[in-house]
Amino acid sequence: MTLNAHNEKTLHWKWVIVSVVVGLVIVGASYLIVAPMFHSGEVQVLIMLGGFIVTGAIIGYFSPGITINEATLGGALVMVVMLILLAITNVEIHFSKSINLLLLILGVGFSWVGGWAGEKLQGDETSAGEKNIKKFLWKWVLVGTVIGFAMNVLFVFLLSRFFPPHIFKLATGGFIVSFVLTGIIVGVKSPGVTLREPAIAGLLVVILDWIFLRFILSLSAQTLPTIYLIVGLIMGFLFSLFGAWIGELFQQSSEEKKLEA
Repeated sequence: MTLNAHNEKTLHWKWVIVSVVVGLVIVGASYLIVAPMFHSGEVQVLIMLGGFIVTGAIIGYFSPGITINEATLGGALVMVVMLILLAITNVEIHFSKSINLLLLILGVGFSWVGGWAGEKLQGDETSAGEKNIKKFLWKWVLVGTVIGFAMNVLFVFLLSRFFPPHIFKLATGGFIVSFVLTGIIVGVKSPGVTLREPAIAGLLVVILDWIFLRFILSLSAQTLPTIYLIVGLIMGFLFSLFGAWIGELFQQSSEEKKLEA
């Protein structure tokens, strides 16, 4: 775990610029890859929002000090650029002005959430005191949910786009891999033992997926039976737990090597 001094109050424009560049690459590439196959405005928006979370998390984690504001401002600029490009290019789906305004707000919000998660993974003023805490920490549930949801969306849709003949197998594979990686990330970066927190986060991610499919895409109960939700919850819990276990083993091994050195 990296624990940097988090006392900076000024806005660092270097990280705003980095955030814009990284965001345009991740958000833009994700949209361009997915849009030709998924002709749904809701899916395309979801992919972009997942990209904003990942971008914010990258900036929050790799930049020194607290840079949530930089990630947020960068996200706003990226969304403005994306909306302009979508408006002037010959894309299949165009959004109304009110939807564009909503997308701008969501882009800012999701960038902030990603930046917050990145800062927690980097380590903050509360991290040192968590090393020997045995109680359940909801902070790591939230971090796991944010990271897991973004990775889940990107893995499932991007893999499905590259290999359309095997869309269902790859979507399931991406679903599983995203939970394992989420568990590993939280297990490695969180101080102390955090096995339960990523597992609960896995459940929340599945519920968010279900809400999107059932109520945003309006899939019927026949298309999306309840058994899918039950199986998804079991998979999300177990594979996130498995990833967290691997992450804790890696963290323990790293700490032992530091002590030996």
